[in-house]
Amino acid sequence: MVAEVVTDQTRLRWWLPKYYWIARLMRYNILKDKEAAEVLSALLSPVEPPVATLQKLICGKPILVLGAGPSLDNTLSKLVKLGYMNRLIRYYTIVTADGATQALLEHGITPDIVVTDLDGDLGSIITAGIRGAVIIVHGHGDNIVRLRTHVEVLKRVTPRLLGTTQVEPVYPVANFGGFTDGDRAIFIAEYFGAEKVIMIGMDFGDVIGRRSKPWLRRDVRASGQKLMKLKIAEELISWLVRDRRLTAFSVGGRLLENVKKISITEFCRVH
Repeated sequence: MVAEVVTDQTRLRWWLPKYYWIARLMRYNILKDKEAAEVLSALLSPVEPPVATLQKLICGKPILVLGAGPSLDNTLSKLVKLGYMNRLIRYYTIVTADGATQALLEHGITPDIVVTDLDGDLGSIITAGIRGAVIIVHGHGDNIVRLRTHVEVLKRVTPRLLGTTQVEPVYPVANFGGFTDGDRAIFIAEYFGAEKVIMIGMDFGDVIGRRSKPWLRRDVRASGQKLMKLKIAEELISWLVRDRRLTAFSVGGRLLENVKKISITEFCRVH
């Protein structure tokens, strides 16, 4: 099962053309991405990927994916006021994209899964790992130093570690598709057979939420490559939902193609 997950050639043939398009658009060094996969593979060995745990958490379950967009904190606060947070814990498998982990922990909830390339608040990611979350660490050409610095720390606090890449995988590193932490979380949910995905804090506008980076104290305007990343992530989610017939909802944020936008009230009433 593990080998199948890591070397799923059908998935790779479906995903890699998208990756090469992104690499050309963003002018990424593909060799550096491959180096990151090798580095992450060496760092994680001999940790066995927690595939069975992910299947148990995701397959046939409703998945709540929290992104670090500017609407995240306000939405979580409203859910608390509406008394809905306890139901979230009982009903959903909760997945946080990097910096969203910190916001959720501040409300006293530990995510089931954290998807990160290690540029969010590391202390929150470590805390989630200690409390039992599966930590899915992504390696790419721009975070090799962070991989070398932080993966060993994570290995000391939790055995529930999985590495991912956006190029050809090197065991035990996997490739489920996806580009940014937020859209990659949805690719992972789809891969493991989620019943449906509900997105919170996945705004995809032209503003970067303050939770996105540890040094941000307020939301800031996106520009340049960051804006391009948000647009790519938006397109990837729309493509995934359409191509894989994934049932997906977004609470607030931008209207995404193929994703039904719902209000907080609708979310609490129906979901």
